[in-house]
Amino acid sequence: MSKNKKEKIRQIRGSLASRILLIAMIFLVVPLLFLSFLIYTEDVRVKSENNLFTLGILMGKKVETISVLIEQERDFLSGMAYLLRNIENPESYLEELAKREGVSALFHVHKAQGGYFVCDLSSDKGVVGKNFTFLKEASQKEIYLVVDPKGTTFYLSRFANDGSEGWITAFSLDLFLKNFPVESEVLYPTATSLLMEDGRVVTSTDSKLRGERFGYASGKIQLYQGDDSHFSFEEERFISIKERVPQTNFSLLISAPEEVNFVDIPYFIFKVGVILGLIVLIGGGGAIWLTSRLSKPLKRLIRVMTRVGKGDLEERFATDKMGFEFNVIGEIFNETVESLTHHMQDAEQERVEKETYARELKIGEEVQTSILPKELPDFPGLEIAARFIAAKEVGGDFYDFLANDKLLLSIADTSGKGISACLYSLSVRSMLRSYGEIHEELEVIVNETNNLFCLDTGDTGVFVTAFVAFFDPKTQEFHYTNCGHFPALLLRKEGKLEKLTTPGMALGVIPYDRVYTERVKVNSGDLLLLFTDGVVEAHNDQQELFGEEKLMALLREKSRLRPQRIVDDIIEEVARFADGCSQYDDLTLVVMRVQ
Repeated sequence: MSKNKKEKIRQIRGSLASRILLIAMIFLVVPLLFLSFLIYTEDVRVKSENNLFTLGILMGKKVETISVLIEQERDFLSGMAYLLRNIENPESYLEELAKREGVSALFHVHKAQGGYFVCDLSSDKGVVGKNFTFLKEASQKEIYLVVDPKGTTFYLSRFANDGSEGWITAFSLDLFLKNFPVESEVLYPTATSLLMEDGRVVTSTDSKLRGERFGYASGKIQLYQGDDSHFSFEEERFISIKERVPQTNFSLLISAPEEVNFVDIPYFIFKVGVILGLIVLIGGGGAIWLTSRLSKPLKRLIRVMTRVGKGDLEERFATDKMGFEFNVIGEIFNETVESLTHHMQDAEQERVEKETYARELKIGEEVQTSILPKELPDFPGLEIAARFIAAKEVGGDFYDFLANDKLLLSIADTSGKGISACLYSLSVRSMLRSYGEIHEELEVIVNETNNLFCLDTGDTGVFVTAFVAFFDPKTQEFHYTNCGHFPALLLRKEGKLEKLTTPGMALGVIPYDRVYTERVKVNSGDLLLLFTDGVVEAHNDQQELFGEEKLMALLREKSRLRPQRIVDDIIEEVARFADGCSQYDDLTLVVMRVQ
């Protein structure tokens, strides 16, 4: 045995006790500390959630109070309008009706010249003649309770169905403070604040918050943890919940001090320290005692491993009564030595198979790349864009253009994967190109291609779905046929979406008796979208498909963009929908705009 190895064994013997003690500490004390941290974190989280839950209940009550106020006051205005419709001298009645708590004025507005809404009748003479068009604009958005821009008055409106007039109740902000006092009966006091759309605190039960801006980096109120549920103000931290009040132009913010989330840390640490001390005394003493007995099988295992390391593959470890896990390790080591030769052979075979597969995949990628056009044709009357994204496994998608007097365009998807699918795709593309150079009739081109391709497929079960079409720039007409493929999508300039398809079976299944074709007239600005199943059958981790509906909606949304931008945006949206899920099939898109 060499000097270095002897020194290593001596170090193992001398440090075995300390190492076992260290292991006991690591596997007992550290998990306990981690568990204590988790318990503490969970306690803080539960208390925080309970406080937010309480704030949520308070928020629900307050929003409900405002909703009831809106409903009752609108009913009141409706009844009052009916009552005053045929009464002479309604001003005196208005003054009596306005004598309610929190009401500062009750007035009528009508539509004047220029479309403005001006007050013509009011319990407060100072309001007559003022412009209240902003209330009519708000009511059109179903916002009936509005805080004025200065933040001093609430306006509750009810306009007639024909929109020519309306009745308004003006409330003072004192009504807000009276309905939403500080909830002193709650375990910790809360404050209720009213926020405008720009984050300005119009009024609050906490007078210090009035006039501040919520959510602005430069203000005194500073958000943290990335949301509205936590903020600091004047060196004090708060938890909060904010909600937009329906049928109003403001939001409510309910906040409470964050101190409710802390636990009694010193007492908690003391209890953990006592438990750790007991573990060190009992666990450490037991670990030292076990060291002397456990060292024997360990040293025996070291000797066997040393001999095997020198090339003696016949050496084996003998089990010990106190070996425990060392016996298991020794048996595993014995099995490892016995199967070493087999593993080496398997590894060599696997290496050869991987190299073979890599060469096959490289050939498939080269074939797949050769199928696609090197550049898109500059064809009169069309702006063309296309993009192909291969899946991890080689597939059989392709698109192609053949430009003469007419443009022959095609998109196809071959069943199956691997090099065979690529070769079949290459075969179909070559046939379509060859017959496209010879014949001018779409029916003849597709029929001859299918019949010849059937000789190649035989009983293999391989087939190719395809959409093939001619574009004639003279007649502005698409002449197309669909061979078992997805319909093409034609989006008219005026917004109408049509699906272009025909009856027809995939290429390579059986010889055709007839090729069904259709013609469609197109105009400048119309968009044509061709795609393969890699687009609509892309899925996310919930196994939801992207689907044709999302694709059609995207086409409408992006219709004003250039074709290449449309293609790129659709592919980007599909990738965002998949959210990291692997792409199982090739993704092919072609977009053409008629010019």
